[in-house]
Amino acid sequence: MNPEMKSDYDSPWKVIIERYFPDFMAFFFPAAHADIDWQRGYTFLDQELQQITPEAEIGVRRVDKL
Repeated sequence: MNPEMKSDYDSPWKVIIERYFPDFMAFFFPAAHADIDWQRGYTFLDQELQQITPEAEIGVRRVDKL
């Protein structure tokens, strides 16, 4: 299958996780959620990781949420 024509099933989940991140953490990782100071805020770093990760020899690779 041509990678350019592949269905994008991953992106909607990433959007949902980003939009509802505290709820996601509370549901899947309740102990970690309890330890996080949510008043400090948080920042997703997937764009920064993409900037420092060079293209692999096998082609462009995408980063999951960070």
